[in-house]
Amino acid sequence: MKYPNIYTLFVEQVERYGDRDAFYVRRGDVWAGITWENFGREAHEFACALAARGLKPGGSVCILMGNVPEWPVADLGTIIAGGVSVGLYPTSSAEQCQYIINHSDAELVLVDTAVQLDKVLRVREALPKLKTIVVLDEEAARVCEGVTSYREFLASGQQRREEFESVVTRRAREARTDDVVIMVYTSGTTGLPKGACLSHRYVLGSVESLQGCVPLDDADVAFSYLPYCHVAERISGLYTRMYAGATTYFVEDPSKLWDYMLEVKPTVFASLPRFFEKVHARVVSDLDDVAPEERRRFNEALTVGREISRLRQLNEPVPAGLKEKYERESEPMLDRVSSYFGGRIRLMTSGGAPLLTEIAEFFDAAGLPVLQAYGLTENVCVAFNRPDNYRFGTVGPPMPGCCVKTAADGEIIVRSEMMFSGYYKEPEKTAEVFDGEGWLLTGDIGEIDRDGFLTITGRKKELIVTSTGKNIAPALIENMLKEHHLVSHALVYGDGKSYLVALLTLNASETQGYARARGIDYEDFADLVRKEETRALVRRIVEGVNARVSKTEAVRKFVILDHDLSVEADEVTPTMKIKRKVVNERYRDVLEGLYK
Repeated sequence: MKYPNIYTLFVEQVERYGDRDAFYVRRGDVWAGITWENFGREAHEFACALAARGLKPGGSVCILMGNVPEWPVADLGTIIAGGVSVGLYPTSSAEQCQYIINHSDAELVLVDTAVQLDKVLRVREALPKLKTIVVLDEEAARVCEGVTSYREFLASGQQRREEFESVVTRRAREARTDDVVIMVYTSGTTGLPKGACLSHRYVLGSVESLQGCVPLDDADVAFSYLPYCHVAERISGLYTRMYAGATTYFVEDPSKLWDYMLEVKPTVFASLPRFFEKVHARVVSDLDDVAPEERRRFNEALTVGREISRLRQLNEPVPAGLKEKYERESEPMLDRVSSYFGGRIRLMTSGGAPLLTEIAEFFDAAGLPVLQAYGLTENVCVAFNRPDNYRFGTVGPPMPGCCVKTAADGEIIVRSEMMFSGYYKEPEKTAEVFDGEGWLLTGDIGEIDRDGFLTITGRKKELIVTSTGKNIAPALIENMLKEHHLVSHALVYGDGKSYLVALLTLNASETQGYARARGIDYEDFADLVRKEETRALVRRIVEGVNARVSKTEAVRKFVILDHDLSVEADEVTPTMKIKRKVVNERYRDVLEGLYK
């Protein structure tokens, strides 16, 4: 690794870029810049404020905020002070916050809004180790007793900087590569979340691995709108951009992302599959409004682009004539699709769920390949498609520094120098995820093709064994069902049964929009779900998936809930993953009813 610890990287970048803007935040109708110099100063002041309040090396600080520049300030400030930074999802309930704050032994919690502050205050009496609560919202700090405003907290660090700066910078400079600096709590789909401990080696090794796959540089412009508490955004967002010197625009309100895209014109963009599906739908819809000749030329260029895309995925040469035809005819198509992302985009990535191959090939044909990857909290850099070596439907070949193989039962196992340091206070659970030779047991089932591309097919613990003895990975079928934008969640059920059934929920706004466009009258969402037109649409979605799988993997019957699954009801995690055991138990009667 180039740097022995995160602080060495941070200081070098602050010195290198100085008065250049590292971040932009929306202030009214304009973007206000925050320089690298200001970033560095505030992070040091935050560190001094922590030290002044008695934070010792190894002490934990929890961050419960959305996408605001104070998040990275607090993250770096905690690390400079020798502490461990712990992120909490903004969607977490008060009870979930209570568990993580207590389990991580956090001494300070930083929140941004009155809403987040209320979560902490509601469980304050159950947080015996918590000493300080800091809030960005000045009014919330003023009216709540025992709460410090962020401005006041930072000012205390500034006032005592002379006293504590040498203390914290010494801690930061002397930090060892294997010291733990971040704790990321897993989503807890099968029980209580576990605190994965990440070291300087994990962070910096992962960043360098990412730079070896999809390199960024200081000319790049990106958005921050995915949660920093998720390991992927923390590493590929915050720290990779810091390493590259890239510029970040903070998006506090994701509903404005589309407008900001056209305004900011990013060069790199990472998102979930749903966003790319929506862009694809808008492009196709807008084509209905153009002249027939223009639409014909677009579709012809797209057809040629798809052909080239498939050849590239197979690493086969593109015939000169086909390439010349594409270059001659594709410019209007390329410009049209690129304009939806602002017109400067050069790199796009997607994760969190599979991206429909049809959508991926559409963007690739338009000159904008969307690269998918795979990783997990315990080792975020496992596999990644490259700009010059990709295959849709896969998560790519292994990343630099990571060894990947499948065990005899198909489980994906991993070994690297970028591995997590274990689960906090849980040595037994740490031991359970490694085999006797030090390979990390991911719990995911997959296949590696002859060219080294990895495909994820399911979760080992979630395999359904039918009454006929057939092993079925439900995640594969569930992801196919969720490829349709109306389906928000899908759970396939059938362990010990002769056939599979599914529990489905619908995206309320998307379904209501579908109904309005077709003149379907309804009283409320529950009534809309019961409408025959809605059931007929869902039946077609299910039948479409059934046509793509084997007979034993087909969903014979389904039920649509009249409400969505929620974090508040403990049915999904903060990352929107279904808690299978909870949902199976809660809706068992409904699911079992499908077999009568």
